[in-house]
Amino acid sequence: MLNRSGWSGLAVLVTLGCLSGAAGPGAGQQAADEDPLAGLEVSADGVGWSGVRLGMSLVQAERRFGTTLALEAGSKGKCGKFVAGAERDGLNLSVGFPSPKPGAKIDTLYVQFEGYQVAADAQRLVASLRGKAPDARYLPDPDLPDRNETNDPSPRFEVDGKIPVVIHLRTRDGLMISRRDCVLP
Repeated sequence: MLNRSGWSGLAVLVTLGCLSGAAGPGAGQQAADEDPLAGLEVSADGVGWSGVRLGMSLVQAERRFGTTLALEAGSKGKCGKFVAGAERDGLNLSVGFPSPKPGAKIDTLYVQFEGYQVAADAQRLVASLRGKAPDARYLPDPDLPDRNETNDPSPRFEVDGKIPVVIHLRTRDGLMISRRDCVLP
């Protein structure tokens, strides 16, 4: 329990914090130092986000999300023909499947950015990706030959592994992880 002098000392600290414009110890710096792709997982088991990865079955994904996934018609393309959305660690994730069957495997995974992730520029996103997947290969956009990895606002990378994937960083929007054969010929 604080005595009268303890309260006045606390009041001085709070006042100094308010006068300096600080919300608290390191509050402004913390968001700037956060890894915008902290949930990205690249391992021998595959690529995913916060425990949900490509190649998981619908049943496995439901267990991971802790809820039944309501599948809806999705893309008309090769992958993600049936999609469902759910929250994972405070972010909205959308998972795509080739069919609505319980054994269908995730072939696309989209993570919608929030907060400090939205503020991260392409350079910061690429640096984070390179930290997790140093062997990722940049895939230049054939329609924009003047762009390279450093000046591409929406770069794509190929990552080899158990399931080869393409990771598409969409600055200020989100991250799309797809099986390689979903997006490349």
